[in-house]
Amino acid sequence: MPDLVRISLLYDFYGAFLTKKQREFFELHFFKDWSLSEIAENFGVTRQNVSDVIHRSTALLEDYEGKLGLVKRFLTMTKDMERILKSLKELEPFVREEGKNRWRKIYRELAELVKEGCE
Repeated sequence: MPDLVRISLLYDFYGAFLTKKQREFFELHFFKDWSLSEIAENFGVTRQNVSDVIHRSTALLEDYEGKLGLVKRFLTMTKDMERILKSLKELEPFVREEGKNRWRKIYRELAELVKEGCE
């Protein structure tokens, strides 16, 4: 998985545990693509300070994941739901006419869960 995707997921799950300053620096650097120098200039701190805050924040997010494993669990569940959705789609030709509406409803609901999980 690309680093930015992993960092985004870690931030989605654990970002609320960071301080306001950590969140600001983290978001500007990773999501707004600001350089360390730009952040330092805007906040009146040194580039080294910004670098330290971002590295500590990233380490904290990784530590939370190591202890709680929410991102790993989320990715596993998403893969499992996609696999189930594929299997369900393969069963469509075998569903009798009286069960088609129920099958479609189940398929749509599962597809929506997968879509929501990936957003």
